[in-house]
Amino acid sequence: MTERLRDGMRQALTSGTLAWGKSFIVALGMESRSTPDVKTPDGRTDIPLYVVEVFLRHAEHDPHAIIECKRLDGSDTYLCREYVVEGVDRFRSGKYAENHASGFMAGYLLGGDALSAAAGVNAYLGRVKRADEQIVRSPVVEHPAFWRSEHARTVERPAIAIHHALLGLSAGS
Repeated sequence: MTERLRDGMRQALTSGTLAWGKSFIVALGMESRSTPDVKTPDGRTDIPLYVVEVFLRHAEHDPHAIIECKRLDGSDTYLCREYVVEGVDRFRSGKYAENHASGFMAGYLLGGDALSAAAGVNAYLGRVKRADEQIVRSPVVEHPAFWRSEHARTVERPAIAIHHALLGLSAGS
């Protein structure tokens, strides 16, 4: 699923229909180190993104944005937990996007719709006393698939905003 999303993103960037299409690089998933002092990779990023201008100006070789991808179904408490623990919490802990103000997640909906998936994730957050981190409809993109959440870091960094795309896998989604 992640490879198809990555391919679609690359195709959109090279289609010639986006004025900023040559401004981004969608890279392959790669092993990563959460901090410079970690000697061996301790994670794998799903879709790292690079902004060409940032690289040219600052020679910044680390990804400029990361999209973490997870399977999700609002009625499956295990998948909702994994979306938070193995997704959201990687951004909170600084494992991903340690120096970024924003992170990005793609939830692949195995069942239900974006609204039920968000409700399932929010129910899990409520059960673990993190109701203040609920995901809400995106104020930026007016589409039912796009959501946003705000999370305090577990490391000494400012809070991180996570933008969520809850993507249906069926033709009718």
